[in-house]
Amino acid sequence: MSLKSAIDLPLTPSPLTISRAEGPGSLLKRLAEALESEGIAYCQWKGHWSAHRWMVGDADIDLLVDRGSAGKFRTLVGGLGFKATLPPPERQIPGVESYFGRDPEVTRPLHLHVHYRLVLGEFWRTTFRIPIECPLLESAVPGDLFRVPAPAYQFLIFVLRMILRQRSHPLRYARPRWLGGIKPQLDYLQEIADRQELARIIGQHLTALDLSLFDACVAALRGQADPITRVVLLCRLHWRLRAHARRAPLTARLSALLEKVLPLNLVRLVLDGRMRLAGGGKVIALVGGDGAGKSTCAVKLADWLSDDFLTTRAHLGNPPRSALTLLVGAALKTEQALRRWVRLPLAGVSPFELLRYCCAARDCYRLYQKVSRFAARGGIAICERYPTPETRLHVGPRIPDLLPAEPSPLAQRLRDAEASYYQRILPPEHVIVLRLDPELAVIRKPEEPADYVRARGRVVWEADWSGTAAHVVDASRPLPEVVKQLQSIVWSTL
Repeated sequence: MSLKSAIDLPLTPSPLTISRAEGPGSLLKRLAEALESEGIAYCQWKGHWSAHRWMVGDADIDLLVDRGSAGKFRTLVGGLGFKATLPPPERQIPGVESYFGRDPEVTRPLHLHVHYRLVLGEFWRTTFRIPIECPLLESAVPGDLFRVPAPAYQFLIFVLRMILRQRSHPLRYARPRWLGGIKPQLDYLQEIADRQELARIIGQHLTALDLSLFDACVAALRGQADPITRVVLLCRLHWRLRAHARRAPLTARLSALLEKVLPLNLVRLVLDGRMRLAGGGKVIALVGGDGAGKSTCAVKLADWLSDDFLTTRAHLGNPPRSALTLLVGAALKTEQALRRWVRLPLAGVSPFELLRYCCAARDCYRLYQKVSRFAARGGIAICERYPTPETRLHVGPRIPDLLPAEPSPLAQRLRDAEASYYQRILPPEHVIVLRLDPELAVIRKPEEPADYVRARGRVVWEADWSGTAAHVVDASRPLPEVVKQLQSIVWSTL
């Protein structure tokens, strides 16, 4: 088969690719069009048979981009709303970048895995650079959506990727079970790849290999090699590619081991492999009265982001209570019980009650510190009841409202201490206001006293947000519409 006839064949015989491209995936279509119009040399070097996954955010979109066009590419994807992200240091591979983009028609963010060097392998294993980037990009032809390598390059890369996957367990199975799943793609690529062109590529651009070694790799993928032969083959391949190898650091191997043996929740406490924002983390405050849907929306936003990004939720109006707070609360309850028992009236406010409010302010500040440190690591913090000047009646100093005109020295000290904790809480980077008519809030919260809900709703409803940078959202609309608008706002702030 000639190279021209091979290129004329459909390179990714998956009708699902085309159907997906016509529905969800408008962001990816705009990306492909922009790459063509800017003349950036690139191609989607793998994953052609997985369009049903990467078009909906369930898999990475692996692009190889000319290193000389890296600056132009970063500007282009930034203009399309993609956000640059970083994995933890032990997971980073030189020459590889990650970007996430939001398509309103897709539930999960779309993940671009951008290679400026053709690197094969996972972060916890030895990776190999295959130094054929320039000729591979020159061979690229239009695909269903993105440009793809010519058939001979597709076949070469696919075989090397699949054979290197076996190096962690060459003796475990007589024939690894996953080999059966790759047979259709292996057969198709071998059929359309021109053997003379393949020999030319190996002989001219990948001289560490030879055609006989490559043929042995293909035979092994077809199950035509016993385990011992596969071990010898892998050793030969590693030896030939040793000049392009990069050993994984010990920290990467340890983190991968922990991920395999520990439960997910425990893994995220010990080490969290989710992406960090390259431009730094964000603290996003959701503000609203009772019934506006703050907690529900915070959960929806966190669920949307948490699979891919380092994300947390925090309720500063109800922070975790410290041991001191619990001790003061117990003392206050004991005092109240004793006074009821001896029927002794209290003149003024109990010092224990003032101390409890001071401790609550301290707990709020401690949670604020935790949230700020989380954002400093590149994480996204979705916060409810964040103290702001407009919502002081929801979260803010309480002691001044309880004191007489001339408070005692102890009361003054507690008042000043409470105020100092709230003063040290800096404004959040972004505020999103869920604005809801107080009368509608009363309808939504029938289990709460109407006057209480109405009064709290008026705090947000009557506040003047025009002079602030807050994003105001109409919370009276159906929840799916509100969540979709919130996702758009949050994404624009990242």
